[in-house]
Amino acid sequence: MSKKIKWLVSAAVLAFVALVVWVVKTTPDEPPPSSDKVAPPMTMEYEGNELSEEINGVRIWDLTADRMVVDANTQNADLEKLVGHFYQTDGRTIEFRAEHGVYDYSTHDIHVEGNITVETSDGARLLSGKLDWINADGMLVATEDVKISRDDVKATGDRAESADGFNHFWLKGNAHITKGIELEEEEPVEEQFEEEKNKASALSK
Repeated sequence: MSKKIKWLVSAAVLAFVALVVWVVKTTPDEPPPSSDKVAPPMTMEYEGNELSEEINGVRIWDLTADRMVVDANTQNADLEKLVGHFYQTDGRTIEFRAEHGVYDYSTHDIHVEGNITVETSDGARLLSGKLDWINADGMLVATEDVKISRDDVKATGDRAESADGFNHFWLKGNAHITKGIELEEEEPVEEQFEEEKNKASALSK
């Protein structure tokens, strides 16, 4: 083999080696697994389980659900076909039923919806599309086609709020009672009705 051929072969080999080295150096490393991936939530499922809230040993509310799914990370719970109770300081009890509900562990709020019925131990009854327990305010809020009845009083509105288990409550939006007394916005229904009865009684004397 002539020196010229040897030199060409050597040059070709060096060029090939250089090409291989360049390809290896310029090929990106496989990216590390992303740390941004969120693990799927871990849940625990119960049947007929109970949730409750107590302050200084006094029960504020409790509820049971046919099916309860609890997020293991947040402790929030999704509820199906539930029955709950709110216990008032005057001894009255408010029972509510709903198809679906959500319990927020961080705020201790409760939201329920679907065929809601609320009945109090002193004979009041409420129907609505949704019902919320606002824990920070100690308030029950009913929304969507609210209907309230007690004794011979019937009230309707878009929203009802109560801080004492609907012993007294405020109606907001299209608020009316059936005895021919049109309820003013944000007027306590019980106090308004009692005032009108007193006026009627005074006139009859």
